[in-house]
Amino acid sequence: MNARSFPILLSIWVGATACSGGPPAPPALEYNRSSVADLHYDVFDTTSVGVSVMGQNMALGQEGSALFSVRLAPAAAGIDVTLTVEQMAVVVNQPLGAPIRLDEGDIQGSLIYSLDRQGNATVEQLPEVRDEASQMISGLALAHGFLPGLPGRALEAGESWVDTVSFEGVDGPGSRSETSVVRYTVVGDTVVDGRSLLSIVLDGSTDTSNDMEISGMTVSQTSELELKGHLLWDLSTGMMIESRRSASGSGTVRVPVAPAPLPIEIRTTRHARLRRP
Repeated sequence: MNARSFPILLSIWVGATACSGGPPAPPALEYNRSSVADLHYDVFDTTSVGVSVMGQNMALGQEGSALFSVRLAPAAAGIDVTLTVEQMAVVVNQPLGAPIRLDEGDIQGSLIYSLDRQGNATVEQLPEVRDEASQMISGLALAHGFLPGLPGRALEAGESWVDTVSFEGVDGPGSRSETSVVRYTVVGDTVVDGRSLLSIVLDGSTDTSNDMEISGMTVSQTSELELKGHLLWDLSTGMMIESRRSASGSGTVRVPVAPAPLPIEIRTTRHARLRRP
């Protein structure tokens, strides 16, 4: 072998090693499907609202559970989502009245929307939500927040991304506008029921303005809440396995019988978990 041939052989060896060696790149954390998936999520929701009226403190409590049927279908830019509330049982306890009970009959039709690879939503159809049920179910909030925003790239433990969501529009028997800024941080891998999942924590804030028609009167509510929670994500299937979020903060509510907005304190939790097939 002469000296001139050595660099040529070295370059061939390096090129071959780069093409064939090393572990495969980790999958991107994004919405990208090749087939339809029909999923069911059990969802549990609790909310407490403290209201101060003329020096007296009153509390409104809401507790409910629901079964969401969620179809994920491939789309050119991400996925198409169809979300249907198959079952729902909600009790709203009022400070000056009998409890209000709601079920799936208070919601007609499905929520249909699309998500791009990073989870930005485009709503095509909202369900018809009746009167008091709008306190439990918001089609706009579900489309923009039930499934998380994603970075659209692979991440390692300790890395994070920020998702900013802002929307407004007609929502059930009223209207809603919301701006959320949420930071997600990858904790690492965890094993649940023999399945390797990505564990992700979240924190952030959300500002909401909501106008509702309840029992024949218009109720307007604003709030500024701090968010905390975590997600479990299956990278191999591109599915959310579990989501827990809690929010707390303050705001105001305006009702026709009050001469000025009333201060309120809000605490809420939502837990969604994928049913095993």
